[in-house]
Amino acid sequence: MNKKYLTSACALALAVTTLTGCGDSFNPDATLVKINTGDSTDTITLGYGNFVARYQQAMYDQFLMAYYGEDMWTTDMSGSGSTLQEDTKDGVLEDMEEMYVCKLHADEYGVELTDDENTAIAEAVSSFMTDNPQETLDVMGATEEYVTQYLEYRTYLSKVQAAVEDDEAAKIADEDCWMRTFSYVLVDTTGYTDDDGNLVEYTDDELEQLLSDAEAIASSDDFDTAVESAGLSSSTYSYLKGEEEDDTFDMTVISAAEELEEGQISDVIEVEDVGYYVLRLDADHDEDASETERESLAADAYEDLVETWEAAITWDVDEDQWEKVQFDTLFTTLETEDDTDDSTTEDTESTDDTTDETSDTDSTDETVDDSTDTTESTEDVDTTSESTDTTDETSDTTDSTEEEAADEATSESDAE
Repeated sequence: MNKKYLTSACALALAVTTLTGCGDSFNPDATLVKINTGDSTDTITLGYGNFVARYQQAMYDQFLMAYYGEDMWTTDMSGSGSTLQEDTKDGVLEDMEEMYVCKLHADEYGVELTDDENTAIAEAVSSFMTDNPQETLDVMGATEEYVTQYLEYRTYLSKVQAAVEDDEAAKIADEDCWMRTFSYVLVDTTGYTDDDGNLVEYTDDELEQLLSDAEAIASSDDFDTAVESAGLSSSTYSYLKGEEEDDTFDMTVISAAEELEEGQISDVIEVEDVGYYVLRLDADHDEDASETERESLAADAYEDLVETWEAAITWDVDEDQWEKVQFDTLFTTLETEDDTDDSTTEDTESTDDTTDETSDTDSTDETVDDSTDTTESTEDVDTTSESTDTTDETSDTTDSTEEEAADEATSESDAE
């Protein structure tokens, strides 16, 4: 398997700002999750769960703190009635369970960690533990054991997901992902907004002119030129051949598209309370769109399978122990400057001992890159510090879930 996978997990280089103290002390060896697979029992420690949660928090801090401020973790960001901390911790538990069941079923897909992957993980762990100040590691709850365990789990998840999706994609018949693509233009008849921002309905004469514009496009030999001449713009849309419902278009439009041959322009299609559509079928079988649909169906099949795997085990979380995990510190990147002569035109920022060689993202995956993940050093700072020390993040590859944190963090976490 291509080794372009692994872990930017634990590639953060962070300073720590204490907000409300260090939270309740806890025994890292306490049991957080009791697991019964039916064939055996297992446990996950509070120490490991705390590290995964604090690492996920650190990822979000890098992207969101500048926008939402230091109180973001106690804020209901999604309007769901729960705080961002609660939402993120829920997501961390979900991620840990997904990782666990993927590793549990890895043998079924011939998935194991290669020597190169184990070496890359070991090097990433060593860099992270060496380059980060002890105080930061302590606040995050990072140990070599936890970081190694996390990276191994994430690599198993990535490889199992890829294997499952490849297997499922091969089972999907062409007709089940046969996508047709059309260009369309909409002549809107709902009205227009005046200078005062009010919606004004079209007069009958204006509606008649709009219909005439649509008919001119429908009767033309050159769809693109006719659309441009009408002062309008077109878009494209792909749909599943023979579908009986559509999430985007009224089925009147889809039904009209079904009647077209490739390159043919439709008659005017009226959709009540919307306007007049005119279509041109661009591809009876859009191979790119069909492959994208196949991949989407395979990803859905993976999600369904994970749900089946999770339903087959008992995953019992000790909520009292989990409550002890608190995001009572914030993490910021640690930045240093090389000593330079005053006459130089710009300061040079340096990363501590490491550089980012490659970054690879997947929707939820990380896997092992040929190069070893590296991390930058961090140091702890007090809230009274005048300046916060930070460093750039470095790593061979990037955990996709963590990169997506910025986009999704207002509603949920995706631990890397």
